[in-house]
Amino acid sequence: MYLIMTTQQDRQGNGIAVVVVIVEDGRVLVIRRSKRVAGAGYWSPPAGKVQVGEDQAAAVVREAWEELGLTVRPVRLVWECMADGADYRLYWWLAEPEGGSLRPERAEVAAVQWIRPDEFPALDRTFPKGRLFFEKILPALPEWQGRT
Repeated sequence: MYLIMTTQQDRQGNGIAVVVVIVEDGRVLVIRRSKRVAGAGYWSPPAGKVQVGEDQAAAVVREAWEELGLTVRPVRLVWECMADGADYRLYWWLAEPEGGSLRPERAEVAAVQWIRPDEFPALDRTFPKGRLFFEKILPALPEWQGRT
């Protein structure tokens, strides 16, 4: 029996995933994960595994389309960290919406909300690394200066 790897891994054997931080008019799009995915019920930016042979920017575009029906332009990689409670390295990308219409994929997304970064900690279930991103990383980015 052969195991076919569909997710990229780093040198330590951790999976690689992108976090899609979609920014528009001083707000960020967050999703509540559906019951069918890991981290069910938690709020976070959309995220997904990077497939073998796929670069991170392409994964950002694919995940935004698959989960939300949005076409986005990846701006840049802004942070990386290990996932809370999983063997995945997360690469956080700023992205800007370019088209499509917001239509969440219900198998993966239970709810969608546009929030200001300071509203993220008030959501009822969030990951610690997500709170760190919204409280410390995003506000310090040059692209974010003057938006609050």
